[in-house]
Amino acid sequence: MSGLVELILEMAVEVSSYFFTPKKRLEKNIRLLKRDQWFAELEDDFRYNHLIWNNRKVTRYLGLSNNVEKLIKDDNEKAKFKKLLTYEHVKFITSP
Repeated sequence: MSGLVELILEMAVEVSSYFFTPKKRLEKNIRLLKRDQWFAELEDDFRYNHLIWNNRKVTRYLGLSNNVEKLIKDDNEKAKFKKLLTYEHVKFITSP
């Protein structure tokens, strides 16, 4: 029974994280990522800084610790994240 309760709680946390990223967790995850030069450069770039802190898709992605671990370890994940940032930037600057 307790295994089922744990599973439900884990699912609730994941679902709530999908829709709402607590600011403190986002700040913590960004601090971790800024240790890597590639991310620090993105965060320092005015085009991407706003997206990293304010875009719903990007903050939702960065708010999940599993995604941050992948970004730290996996070059393919870094490339996917950069594509996401580029896509959201283009969408942001071309929207009416």
